[in-house]
Amino acid sequence: MTRVGVLIGSLSKDSYSRKVANYFTSLPSNLKFIDLNYAILPFYNPDLEHENTPIEWQAFRKAVDSVDALLIVTQEYNYSIPGGLKNALDVLSVPSPNQHLMGKPVLAITDSAGEKGGIIANAHLHQVLRYLGMKVMNCTIAIGNVQSVFDGGINHDEQLAERLKQDIHDFEHFITASSLPTEACVDLSNHFSYQPGELALLSDNGEKVATITITEVARNIIAIEEVSVNERYRGQGLANKIMTMFMWFVEGADCQIEAHCPFAKHYFTTHPQFKNLLA
Repeated sequence: MTRVGVLIGSLSKDSYSRKVANYFTSLPSNLKFIDLNYAILPFYNPDLEHENTPIEWQAFRKAVDSVDALLIVTQEYNYSIPGGLKNALDVLSVPSPNQHLMGKPVLAITDSAGEKGGIIANAHLHQVLRYLGMKVMNCTIAIGNVQSVFDGGINHDEQLAERLKQDIHDFEHFITASSLPTEACVDLSNHFSYQPGELALLSDNGEKVATITITEVARNIIAIEEVSVNERYRGQGLANKIMTMFMWFVEGADCQIEAHCPFAKHYFTTHPQFKNLLA
C-alpha cells in the first residue's frame, strides 16, 4: 500500500486544517496516511549539520524518507505559510547525505476563514515545493469559509465533497503513474503562449490546439469571451485544461473573472473551487 506522510500547517490540535486533513484522509482510497509531527523540531541552523545534529531532525528526516508521497494541509498565516511548516521543509531540504524531498509527489491543500481559501499561501507553498524539486500535483485546492464548511469537523459542502473524492483518486493516480486527468490538474510543462487578449495551448509543433479569448473590463477584472478548441483536437478535455491553467494564472495575479461565454459559465459550475475568482 502507498504510504503518504501528512503535514498539518497549524500546530493546534483543534485547527480547521486538521479537520480538513482528517476528512480528506478518511475518503476511500488505497493510500495509507501517516501523521508527521514537526512541532518539536529545533529551528534550522546549518551549523548543526556537521556537529551535534539534533536527533529530532534525524528522526523526522527518516520518517519522511519512509513515505512515498506527502500531503500538506495548511491555513494561511500573514499572507503566507506558517513558520513551523516552513521550518520543517527547511530541515528536509538538506541532503543528509541523501535527498529527502527531491522527486517525491506532494499534494497541497489550503484553507482559510475568508472567501479565497488561503490562495496566497497555496501559491507560496507550491513555489517552495517546486524549488525543492518535489513532484507537485498542480491542483489548486483552496477551501474558503472553512469554519462554516467544516463546522464540527463534518463537510457541509456537497460540491466540495464530490471534488475531494475526485482529488484523492487523482492523487493516488498521480503518485503511481504521474499522469492525471486533464480536468483535474494542469501540467505546466505543456507549451502555451500568451499575447494581449489570448492564451493558447500549443502542440509540439507550435500549432494552437485550444485558446481563450479575454478582455480587460476593469482594473483586476478580466472577461472570458470565448473558449475554443481546434477541431482536430476535440474530445481530449483541452477546453477544461486551458481553463484550469488560466485559473492558476489568474490566482497568481490576484485578479477576478467575468464569464461571458457559455463554456466558461459551465466550467465554474463544475469547478466550485474557483468560484471565489468570479467578480
